[in-house]
Amino acid sequence: RAESTAYVAAADVDGIAIGGSLGQDKDQMREVLGWSLAGLPDAPPRHLLGIGDVDDILHAVAAGIDSFDCATPTRLARHGTALVCDPDRRWRLDLTKAAVAGSAEPIAAGCPCPACAGGFTRGYVHYLARNRELTGSRLLALHNLTFMAELMAGLRAAIAAGDLAAYTARVLAGDAPYRA
Repeated sequence: RAESTAYVAAADVDGIAIGGSLGQDKDQMREVLGWSLAGLPDAPPRHLLGIGDVDDILHAVAAGIDSFDCATPTRLARHGTALVCDPDRRWRLDLTKAAVAGSAEPIAAGCPCPACAGGFTRGYVHYLARNRELTGSRLLALHNLTFMAELMAGLRAAIAAGDLAAYTARVLAGDAPYRA
């Protein structure tokens, strides 16, 4: 990583992508990310490949990452899982579980996505997901992508306001990333 970082730092590039093997767990991933960022110039934007968990994104932004790409939101949706404000469950709600079958709650209260704002309940999305109806995957994908877009908008606003640490702490504590 040090050799690669030195090579990229010396190159005249418009942006920097970081990817490849980032370790076996979150602690190793954060350590390898630190190695990868050490010595890089600040000017070119830094893009992190394949990282999509909420806590990882928050950590990476604080470390200096500018953009991300990951299949996590749509992959979770295909398997009946929604991104929600619940760090105890790794920000995931499995809507294929029987516990949500009769729920009249939205996927996430206050979420502006077409599924939540459109009145689709956890119980209905559970039915769709359990029966492998494509509408369920589509609603969950829209929800998950909205969740991530709101998270990133919140991060941008917090950075602009000089409030990144407080915003990160609120999200890590389970507050919704949704804008008012």
